[in-house]
Amino acid sequence: MSAPGASREGRLVSTMIDVMLAGMCDPARFRRGREYARQGAVDGLAIAAGIATANVQGSRAQPYSVTIRTVPPSAASIDPDKLTSLVPTRDEVSFDCDCPDWDSPCKHAIAAMVFLSERIAYEPALLSRWRAVEPAQAAPRATVGSRAGGATSKPEVSAVHLDAEAHGALNAFLGNPVSFKMPMLGSAPAAPEMWDEPWSFILNDALTALARNAP
Repeated sequence: MSAPGASREGRLVSTMIDVMLAGMCDPARFRRGREYARQGAVDGLAIAAGIATANVQGSRAQPYSVTIRTVPPSAASIDPDKLTSLVPTRDEVSFDCDCPDWDSPCKHAIAAMVFLSERIAYEPALLSRWRAVEPAQAAPRATVGSRAGGATSKPEVSAVHLDAEAHGALNAFLGNPVSFKMPMLGSAPAAPEMWDEPWSFILNDALTALARNAP
């Protein structure tokens, strides 16, 4: 699959956001939310300083309203030469949805976040606006992918190899591995849901996106 117009750094940031999001929910819900986003269920994404809103078509006729909030990053954490320094942590993001699901993020919020991250791949400046690192007067509310505005191509993610710079950025975001000794446990039945499939989606997207522009 191709991703015309998506920048290399934008793809990396998008993948890092997906990694963060996957760590906030169970595999089945994450997978369902991605399916919603890729089936075109997200509409009217609007982004302003500290907040993003969208409508997500679920099982009922009326779309659900989703709000994704974030806080500005600390000045010390911002590297003006690296957009990846603006990727939020789990503690810096919160979700609201008017659906009856009490899980947070619900599948509708996940869909909106996935769509937001894919839009950032194409328009990296949207991340700066959302994290409120631009003056408010220079960042008017933006509407992205609204059906009312005419036909908008849905973002697609392409296939690739991580270079040293991309590895470094992703490793810095994920942190160092934790070592610990597991106690001896008896055998248990295999869990019905595993991380393998969602993580394979994320890593395949990362490799695809980054390898496209690899030298």
